[in-house]
Amino acid sequence: VAAASVHLLPSQCQYSQAILRMSSASSQAAGRQMRQRPVLLAAVVLVACGVCLQTLSANLLFASPSGLQAQQLQVQRASRGALARGLPGAALAGAAAPSPVALSALDPVTAASVAESTSLLSYPLGLFCLYCIMSLNEYCYHRYFQHLGINKIDISRNIRDFFGLPTYRGDGHVEHHRETLDDMMLEPLEKREHILDHDPFRGTAFNWPATFSMTAAITGQSLPVLMLLGWNVPLALVTIFTAMMLHALAWNTIHPNMHGLPDVEPHQGAPSFLLAGLRDSPAFTHLRINHEGHHRTPGAHGNYNVCLPMMDHLFGTHVGEIPAAPKEVAAAA
Repeated sequence: VAAASVHLLPSQCQYSQAILRMSSASSQAAGRQMRQRPVLLAAVVLVACGVCLQTLSANLLFASPSGLQAQQLQVQRASRGALARGLPGAALAGAAAPSPVALSALDPVTAASVAESTSLLSYPLGLFCLYCIMSLNEYCYHRYFQHLGINKIDISRNIRDFFGLPTYRGDGHVEHHRETLDDMMLEPLEKREHILDHDPFRGTAFNWPATFSMTAAITGQSLPVLMLLGWNVPLALVTIFTAMMLHALAWNTIHPNMHGLPDVEPHQGAPSFLLAGLRDSPAFTHLRINHEGHHRTPGAHGNYNVCLPMMDHLFGTHVGEIPAAPKEVAAAA
């Protein structure tokens, strides 16, 4: 029996090694799929945007006065040319027969319907583009400026070296992470970062100057896009300002409160009390838990979107929900 057991041992080892190789291969395949998901999602979004823009441009072409005139002129020229050559009736009908688009262009009722559908399409598409621009700005500012990621980019280093510029120091956000505990509360007063003592919200809220500067940046990026989609300037500006105010309100309602800090008053920034009743809503709860994951993930590398989730999924930095550590572990840390 002992000899048989010794004889079977190599086979068992080989079987175990085969199982380990299979699990390793499956984990690598799963990792490749996870890395490919953001790329596939980004491709789907880009294709959808391209289809929408192509459809919109075609509708704009055929609904515009110039498009109508071009189609009418084409039909008239074909008709005159056929008559001049003395073609028979069948050939004349074939030569002068306009395309379906031309027929619809000659029909004022149809042209008006196309113009109305184009206008209806431009509004949701414009709102989607505005959301993408705002989400991208929130992501880039949080990751590359507040977390100093710009200092790690080669082109940024080359520019600093060429012009002799100092390293970007940030706006105190890194210090905010240093004094934030695992339960999202802040360190005791004696252990806090003194660089944030001048700010009653310790870098967690947007004051009015910050809100105005962000609104100006988003306006410069999104206004040309909305005008390209057929929006008039007053409507575009009102929509941008409203969206930016809602963003500041949501940020000031969620962020200071989750760190145990007071609400933002109207003379300080977008007031927290306007949306305070939504703090326990499913949407705000999801945003708060998502931001807690940003604080708990190693190096705070992930969940950079706070109020406008999207770009973390596209760029593969979404880490999802990370629960708080047990109290004994947090106390030991």
